[in-house]
Amino acid sequence: MARLKYLLLAQILLTACLASAGDETASCNLTDKSVVARTSSGLAQVSNMGDIEITCSVPARLERPYMLKVATVASQISADGSKKPVPSEAIPTGSGVGACAPREGDPEKEWIIFYVHLPLEPTERDDEARKYLAKMEKEREKAWPSLLQLTEEDRQRALERLREFVYQHRVGHFQIECRILDGDRLMGVGVIELEVLFKGRFSEVGLFGAPPV
Repeated sequence: MARLKYLLLAQILLTACLASAGDETASCNLTDKSVVARTSSGLAQVSNMGDIEITCSVPARLERPYMLKVATVASQISADGSKKPVPSEAIPTGSGVGACAPREGDPEKEWIIFYVHLPLEPTERDDEARKYLAKMEKEREKAWPSLLQLTEEDRQRALERLREFVYQHRVGHFQIECRILDGDRLMGVGVIELEVLFKGRFSEVGLFGAPPV
């Protein structure tokens, strides 16, 4: 009955889900500031150019020599309900003792907050980096026409660096499994379901629109 209660709650909130991992559970929530809209059924929607920020909590450890870790496993959900694994990256930004919302201060809960990135396919990422570099070169030529143009070697080095900063997410309906770890020990698993909407391109917005990760 307890598990059914949590599943029903997750259907109402649609940004949190409890999942068991041995005898432990993790409670994961998509932060409100990441949500730009909701579907008619209530599914949270986020921007492909914005943050996907998640907070997870687990029962507090007796000893905390180092912060919790998190690993994500993402799947894209097609219209027929089938799932396809896609790459994902988790970037922790903090942890501590408290509930899912750190301000609640529940001493029996320990939380970790992190950003999730759903990167583009390599060819799409490279295309965005090339377009952005070309845009920057044009602006550079207008502002400082006397400066020498980039050599092909300079251009390739710049592209290599830019690829790492293409923060644009892939678009679609996703399920993100968040695995909370104490070292190598799995403490709990939480699941977030969301939809990523197209709101722009990295090549148009550039580094100034980058999320703080």
